[in-house]
Amino acid sequence: MSRRGPRPVNLRLRRILVMLPWLMDRGTVSTTEMAARFGLSVDELIADLTLASLCGISEDPNDLIDLWVDEDEVHFGLPKYFERPLRLTRPEAFALVVSAKAASGLPGSAEDSALAGAIAKIARVIGEDSLSGVDVEIEIPDAVDGLSAATAAAEVLTIDYWSPTTAEVTHRRVTPLEVFADGPHWYLRAFDHGADAERTFRVDRIEAWSTTGDIDRRSIAPRRAWFTDSPDVSIATLIVEAGWTWVLEQYPLVATESRDDGSVEVRLVITSERWLQRLLLRLGTHARLVEPSHWATLGPETARRVRERYLRT
Repeated sequence: MSRRGPRPVNLRLRRILVMLPWLMDRGTVSTTEMAARFGLSVDELIADLTLASLCGISEDPNDLIDLWVDEDEVHFGLPKYFERPLRLTRPEAFALVVSAKAASGLPGSAEDSALAGAIAKIARVIGEDSLSGVDVEIEIPDAVDGLSAATAAAEVLTIDYWSPTTAEVTHRRVTPLEVFADGPHWYLRAFDHGADAERTFRVDRIEAWSTTGDIDRRSIAPRRAWFTDSPDVSIATLIVEAGWTWVLEQYPLVATESRDDGSVEVRLVITSERWLQRLLLRLGTHARLVEPSHWATLGPETARRVRERYLRT
C-alpha cells in the first residue's frame, strides 16, 4: 500500500513523549480515537507506537515499554522499571523539563495532562527560579523576520541564491508571497520575475537579499505540492533496504511501498542528476536505482569516480 513518505524521526519522538503519558492515563484506547487526538492517520499512529514499543533502558524484553496494538485497540501498561523510584540528577531533571516544554506544543498535548503534572512536580523540586529564564523555541534563521516583513509589505526583493544543483549563486528579482517552515527548514515562496513563474527558495541558501523600493501586490493561491513549480524534474524509483529508509526522511514527496522480501520501493522527485548522485552515494550498496533506466548504473559509476579522485590525492 502506497503512502506519503517518512516523517522526520525527531518529530515522531517528540510526539511519542506526549502520547505515552496520555496512554498511561487510559490503559486501553481505540486506534481511531488516538489517531484523531494526535492528528495522525491510523497507519502513522501504528508506526509510531511500534517505534515506542522498542524503547527501554536495555535490550532485555523486561525493560521495554509494555505497549502493543491488538486489532483496533492500543494497550499500554506501566513499564516494570517504573516500579522502583527513578533517581535523577539535577542536570537530568533540568534536561527532562526542557524537553517536555518543547513537546508541549505538539498536537494532542494538554496543560492538564499527566506529562504536564509530572513536569510541574519536577520543576518544583529543582526550583522554579532555575527555569524562569528558559524559553524553548525552534531555531529560526536570522533572515526570516526581515523576509516576513517584506512579504507583508509586498516589497520586491533581489536575492543572491545558492543552488545545490549547479553549485552556483544566481541573482534573482522576486516578489515574496509566503515565508513558512516545513520539517527542519524555512522557505521563501516567491514569484521569480526572471523565470516569470512561482519558485520556492530555502532561506538558509539565500546568501544576501535587499529591497528594491518597488511594490508588487499579487493574489496568493494555495501552496502547491513540492516541485510542481520546477521546470525540470523527474521521478526516480529505488529499491531500498528497510533499515535505510531514514536517509530519505528529509526529502518531501516520497512515496513508499513495502515489498515481499522486506525491502521498500521508494518513488521520489529528483531535480537533477547531481542531486541524485549525492543521494545514491549516501545510500551506498543499501539501495538500487530502478528508474529512470538510463541512470541504472549512476550510483556505482559515481562511487568509482569519487574513489579514483581520492586515490589521486
